[in-house]
Amino acid sequence: MNKSNGTGGKGYEIGGVPVWYHPLRYDVWVGLGGVQRNNLRERILAEQASAGADISDGAVESIYRKIEYADRRKGSERARFHMHRIRRHHLDNDGIILDMEMIGPHLEATWADGILLKNVLPLRTAVYCHVGATLEYDQDNPAALIEGFYVNHTDSPVRGWLLTFVTNYPNWDEREHHMPGLSRANFERFFAFTIPEDADIAKLDYKKLDIKGDKTLAKRASLWHLARLATNAMLYLSRSRPDIQGTMSAFRVETAGTKRTEIYECGCDEVDWNIDWSNTTLSPGRWIVEDEGGEGRPLVTRWIPPKVVRLENKAGYLKEGGKVLDFPVVRGRG
Repeated sequence: MNKSNGTGGKGYEIGGVPVWYHPLRYDVWVGLGGVQRNNLRERILAEQASAGADISDGAVESIYRKIEYADRRKGSERARFHMHRIRRHHLDNDGIILDMEMIGPHLEATWADGILLKNVLPLRTAVYCHVGATLEYDQDNPAALIEGFYVNHTDSPVRGWLLTFVTNYPNWDEREHHMPGLSRANFERFFAFTIPEDADIAKLDYKKLDIKGDKTLAKRASLWHLARLATNAMLYLSRSRPDIQGTMSAFRVETAGTKRTEIYECGCDEVDWNIDWSNTTLSPGRWIVEDEGGEGRPLVTRWIPPKVVRLENKAGYLKEGGKVLDFPVVRGRG
């Protein structure tokens, strides 16, 4: 995944496809239906004219109503309600977008054994973390399109953290000419689950979690892997001084038609950016709890980032009781 330097400054791209941050795309989508339906009418008129068929207003409108009705019946009201509620809560908490695209692989390679999320406070009780292509990224797996997650504190059905994993929208730059049903399907391609506050995130049985949203997508994803990434992001934000910087990203994304937001980049000054994630061996990162929190105090952590273990040192490192993570070449990563 690379930051786009192309015209229009659309932020990020996956496989050469420019994308916006999900919350901004969502805001635009809310007002997109009228434009898409008008363009549908124009396409019907052009197709009728090209075929030498009836182009009267009545004929065009009749065809439009049949197509639009069939398209409107697609989708899930429950899914739309979930995303609307998540984005609304996000905006109520200042709409913070945390760009973790550069630090994401380092968080994925970090273990979090024995840590509870009871006193975690990741800046707000609702934030959005953008990670882009993860170490699992595989173009042949739709779940690999997951590019970020919303973190929300919840009291129901259990007290804990609701994680909503969202996906990319391929060909977003052609959105005005898509059918409303296609756009709706893209924004309904998410899944969510809650991690209880009192659960050991390393020992939680993720197969028993109540999954909301696209269950087919969830089955093809590694819930444990994604949950570890999201909870590590929360622990990263729980440090006494997390490396979070205001960013020029606000000027790299198109914000017309979107709600006010704050965009920050994470981890710019503290990790090795030269790691080749396509084929490497690491000693995993870990967390040290400096203050468990409680009685109004938040959890405070310290991060020991993962480090590369050179091939010539691997045997000796393992002999001393060290642990390593091997990342083989993953298809589709560029």
